[in-house]
Amino acid sequence: MVRKANSGNKSAAIRDYKAANPTASPKEIAEALGKSGFEISAQFVSTVLSNAKKKGGNIGKRGRKPMAVPVDSLQQLIQVKKFVDQIGGLERARAAVDALSQILG
Repeated sequence: MVRKANSGNKSAAIRDYKAANPTASPKEIAEALGKSGFEISAQFVSTVLSNAKKKGGNIGKRGRKPMAVPVDSLQQLIQVKKFVDQIGGLERARAAVDALSQILG
């Protein structure tokens, strides 16, 4: 079992380091924090960052680029928008598409 060499919260240290260095890999984070007195494995770093993402944290997230829409599908987007409005909103449209997906297999 990995133990910390000094007092402090390893998970918080990992999240703080990742926030300051968003492109750092788990191995790089483990090595850097090891120099600060923490004994942390790269696997532990990966686990902490994964859990932070699941809880809705913005740790390690990079901005998503908007999906490029081909010009020929603009008409399809307009039709989808009309469908969403007709059915009563995006959540209802998603539910309908999910149900259709289950029926079609």
